Amino acid sequence: MASKTVEAVLFPGIDVRVERVSDSSNVLLVEAVSTVRPGRCPDCRKQARRIHRTYQRDLNERSLGSRRVIVRLQVRRYFCDRKTCSRKTFVEQVPGLSERHRRSSTRLTGWLRSIAIELGGRPAARLCRRLHLVAGRTRLLRLLTAPMVPDRAPRVLGVDEFAFRKGCTYGTVLVDVEAGRVVDVLPDRTSQTFAAWLTEHPGAEII
Repeated sequence: MASKTVEAVLFPGIDVRVERVSDSSNVLLVEAVSTVRPGRCPDCRKQARRIHRTYQRDLNERSLGSRRVIVRLQVRRYFCDRKTCSRKTFVEQVPGLSERHRRSSTRLTGWLRSIAIELGGRPAARLCRRLHLVAGRTRLLRLLTAPMVPDRAPRVLGVDEFAFRKGCTYGTVLVDVEAGRVVDVLPDRTSQTFAAWLTEHPGAEII
């Protein structure tokens, strides 16, 4: 398989160059190099000019049949030359492929998040095993994004408790009854925590 074909299949529209593909019975290892333009410091947004060093990141990608796919991506760490910036170096990210602090590709992370949203923790983990995806229950749940909490409480606020761990740890879920959506989740079920939330989020007429 030619490199151009691999790039077109695995990295459409993504700025990488495939160097080598190693195929085994269980894993397809794709070695690639970032070709993105120098990025900006994530703190001060200054354009990078000097390379600190290069190194490799291993990213899990979506499986190919029964084989895992690992992208061994060579990226650059840059200096931030703005003296007032507290960040001295930073690592480039490849849009559409890599994200900070993640060991999965952007596309695989999107897959896992969708599975977690639909199935939750343990059922999602079982499906991932069948799909040859490396993702446990805890990791899947961490991909779920908390809803944006409005500044004001909804007019009709529903309040109910639930168990993080039955018989041990309880929380409180707050719902906009008219819109039919979750507003916030409180870490316990005490009246003090709920009263503090109401103070910070005025506006409820019916509870």
